[in-house]
Amino acid sequence: MLLRKTPQTGTVVLLDSYPRPASGATEPFVVANEHQVALAYRIAPIDFERFGPFRDDDEPFCLLLFPWAAFHRLGPPNDEGLGAHPLAALGLKWYSVHEVMNSSFVTDQWKVVSRHHPRRHFVITLQDSTFECVATDCVMGGVYGSRNFASSEAFGRLRR
Repeated sequence: MLLRKTPQTGTVVLLDSYPRPASGATEPFVVANEHQVALAYRIAPIDFERFGPFRDDDEPFCLLLFPWAAFHRLGPPNDEGLGAHPLAALGLKWYSVHEVMNSSFVTDQWKVVSRHHPRRHFVITLQDSTFECVATDCVMGGVYGSRNFASSEAFGRLRR
């Protein structure tokens, strides 16, 4: 486990081209293999029109893919404790997708950076947890009408 004893530095950038996680949604899931991580989460109703159309009975999930992931975790803090996150003072927002530019977490933990696989730090804030990943990119795998469809797609993408 990687522990952060010193405050993190960097610039937190909101990535608003991705769907926002829904408040009150407690069903995110992570699928991972040796080289890639997939995160799926329920999207906020405010983004239904932008990423739809959806049927009335759909519960849309976004699938994000993180190629060449070196680290990932899904855990505390939740939305109520987000102020205690080491990046909160740098602008971390509730129910959002972020990238931490010039992240001290990346430079402190991964001193040797491959020019073929440069490391980037992503943070997604959810209802009951926060997802963090250090990978080469964050790619939207798609938005699906249900958790089951997103789950099938996540497993299918990582089997390839």
